[in-house]
Amino acid sequence: MPRQLLLMRHAKSDWNVPGLSDKDRPLNARGKSTAPTMATWLFEHGLIPDLILCSSAVRTSQTLALMIGQWESLRLTNPSLSFPKTSIEDKLYLASDSDILSIARSIAIDHPIEDSLSIMVLGHNPGMEILASTLCETSIEMPTGAIAVLTSNALGDDWPEDWRKPKLWSLRGLVKPRELGRETI
Repeated sequence: MPRQLLLMRHAKSDWNVPGLSDKDRPLNARGKSTAPTMATWLFEHGLIPDLILCSSAVRTSQTLALMIGQWESLRLTNPSLSFPKTSIEDKLYLASDSDILSIARSIAIDHPIEDSLSIMVLGHNPGMEILASTLCETSIEMPTGAIAVLTSNALGDDWPEDWRKPKLWSLRGLVKPRELGRETI
């Protein structure tokens, strides 16, 4: 089965709280409604990842918490719904595309998670957008809350060693919160 890498930019944050550092900015009202919507979209498309690597910023942690809360709600009517393992990674805060890839690859290959076919990285731009564009060899815009679904074209069941190999990744889908209902996957 092909491996998937889901790249998600955090939901919309609040810039109107004076005195907060960038890392401490919370989600705004729109962000708080987007995160559960995106979690539902992942569920409806069978894309809940096995592992989520999340930046330690407040806005990414809140995005993750709201998504998990939505999956908990969905579990009431879908008892077989399994939850992803999660890891808060301080190194993902404002990480470059190379750093994001290095962190995800290291965890996937050097410390494999049993049966981990799908990893999501929940982080920030410009790193997320540059990484998605680089791996898929096409320009990808990732506004807040967007999710890029990449599938590995590597043969075999293992995660490929070289994640930057040309033509390794295919863009299976890109969903942006404002375009829900028009996306294809």
